[in-house]
Amino acid sequence: MEYSTLLKKNLKIFYNKNNKNSFELLEGCGSVIVSAPHSVEQIRNGKIKFAEYQTGAITRILHEKIGCPVIYKTKNCNDDANYDDKSDYRDFLIQYIKKNDIKLLMDLHQMAPRREMNIDIGTGRGKNILQRYDLLEKIITFFNNNGVKNIMVDEIFDATYKNTVSAHVSSSCSIPCFQIEINSKLVSDKYDEYNIDSIIKSLLQIIEYMNMH
Repeated sequence: MEYSTLLKKNLKIFYNKNNKNSFELLEGCGSVIVSAPHSVEQIRNGKIKFAEYQTGAITRILHEKIGCPVIYKTKNCNDDANYDDKSDYRDFLIQYIKKNDIKLLMDLHQMAPRREMNIDIGTGRGKNILQRYDLLEKIITFFNNNGVKNIMVDEIFDATYKNTVSAHVSSSCSIPCFQIEINSKLVSDKYDEYNIDSIIKSLLQIIEYMNMH
């Protein structure tokens, strides 16, 4: 697979328990920024939540390929950037968006392999994407064209909670924010359904399209 080696290379960053900083933002070009707030373990209500390592690695690959700005967690500081009332991660992201005229956010997550759908796109019931259902349809189309089927919208992970990255950023910056939950079966080579090339190709095409519109 074209991107499998790159994924394994970048995963090492997120497996490292000695990272000093809570998160990293790689500046780039274009009007779309990609976020991975759960790329390391998080603490929510006193309980450890599993890391979504592949989301962080994917953001770095997207940055490497087309130079888009990306932000991802690199250290568990007993926090959850997608849940806590206060978050340095979200604050820094919002500051960057406002200073750099970013027009759209894609916030990447992974869901458990037991889930039936391949992708669940959280829109906050339309609120977080500013009712831009035309952009939602394009995202679905790009995934479908690359062989990623069974895509749901706001089925389980709708991102309506105010402290999710997508809801908070949309409210603060008035830009469309899409929470994209990817089934772990598609991005982990432990599973027969592993299809990292189709996921990354879809995301690259989505970003390039959004940069032009």
